Amino acid sequence: MEKEKKFSIGEIAKLTGVTIRTLQYYDNIGLVLLEKEVSNGRRYYSESDLTRLQQVLFYKSLGLQIKDIKKLIIETAKPYQIASVLKKQRDILYHKLNDIKMNISFIDTSLISLEQNKSLPMRELIKLIISLNKDNIFEYKNVEYDEDIKDTFMNHHENTEEFIEIYWKWKALIVEAVSLILNGVAPESEKGKDFGAKWIKMITEIIGGNLELLEAHKISYKNRDKWPEEDRSLMDFADEFIDKAVEGYLSITDYWKDGKND
Repeated sequence: MEKEKKFSIGEIAKLTGVTIRTLQYYDNIGLVLLEKEVSNGRRYYSESDLTRLQQVLFYKSLGLQIKDIKKLIIETAKPYQIASVLKKQRDILYHKLNDIKMNISFIDTSLISLEQNKSLPMRELIKLIISLNKDNIFEYKNVEYDEDIKDTFMNHHENTEEFIEIYWKWKALIVEAVSLILNGVAPESEKGKDFGAKWIKMITEIIGGNLELLEAHKISYKNRDKWPEEDRSLMDFADEFIDKAVEGYLSITDYWKDGKND
């Protein structure tokens, strides 16, 4: 029978990119033990130890805590136990992704304010941004829609990452509309029409030419009393501005399409 190959801690450190100190820590807490040769006392890893170490590094890359990793790689761990831990970690990562998308959206809103008004967002807008509930998006799973509407949304937004991306594009534009209102920008103005163009572009990207999905979103907007309170309040505040900004933008495009500039 062929003997397992042995690796020194230095060799494994170079192979995996994990520091010797970290490997020694894993040994001390019993996570990945170094074996010991009886003849000379030399510490080493066997090939089976490397398999265990690979599992540890994989779970660590997902952001799992050491105590959870220990539970996953014990000999008695069942597939359903591993699945349960991984699902929880997936939810944690989705929340982190949501935080990132939120921060990017508000940075973009601040940059727009700087470009348009040559100043940082006003005090009221800063208060609004700070007070926003970053986890609002996850409340939508509890919103009760008609089954047809729910099926339409599920069929087209079943990817959580995609839904987070779409949500924060939408939310950032809502906050931008609020910013424009607070800064006294008229929806019929050039800035208002520019916003209208961005709103139509965002809706077009979300719908992707799907009329069924467009109708589902229209019904959702009409029944926004079912939305999370924060999003409903923001939309109620900005709704009239958005409608007029879109109308203003469409009047320009219709003007040019009809050749009335001649």
